[in-house]
Amino acid sequence: MIASVTRCRLSFTSITRASRLLSTSPNAKHHMVISALGEDRTGIVADMTKLVTDVGGNVGDSRAMKLGSHFSLMMLVSVPEAKVDCFKSSIQSVKDIETLAIETTVAGSPTIVTAYEGKFILDGADSPGIVHKVTRLLAENGMNINDLRTSEESAPFGGTTLFSMEGVATVNSPLPKTFEPDKIRLKLADLGDSLNCDISLEDVEEESAAMYGM
Repeated sequence: MIASVTRCRLSFTSITRASRLLSTSPNAKHHMVISALGEDRTGIVADMTKLVTDVGGNVGDSRAMKLGSHFSLMMLVSVPEAKVDCFKSSIQSVKDIETLAIETTVAGSPTIVTAYEGKFILDGADSPGIVHKVTRLLAENGMNINDLRTSEESAPFGGTTLFSMEGVATVNSPLPKTFEPDKIRLKLADLGDSLNCDISLEDVEEESAAMYGM
């Protein structure tokens, strides 16, 4: 069983729907985001990536994880134009796996420059709407969620469910003059108090500097 494939970040907000690229070049590539979900079993990643290889395609960014008893895989792939229909048919035939192919463009896409990157962490008691409340606060302050991971477990004693959340949020350049990380930290702390949990926001650059003793 493979619980994780890569930690390459895939920004979902940068993926846009597009029509098939028109080209007569035999080397023209068609780009798609492939999502696959099914009951966890050995060989899911191998089965899906083999289908890409079989048509002469390539896997770019990818992310895979186990969610309960299910396994989820998302890949940004490129396949030859002439093999697109064959590839789409093949991924739909994988046993016990639900798949979705979303067409996207890669070449020529505008470069997005990140002006601020922060890591947010939550630990505490679980409560209804906790993920929504935290992500809404970040969105209201102009922050995009680039990565998000959550988990829950029963407390060692008592019937309390413990919840943890960790993610990366960014603000694109140019950085708004009104953006103040310290104020967002105070808002997150107040929200944490109301939810009976601790929520922090750490600047990624400062975290990296501390790790390497800079």
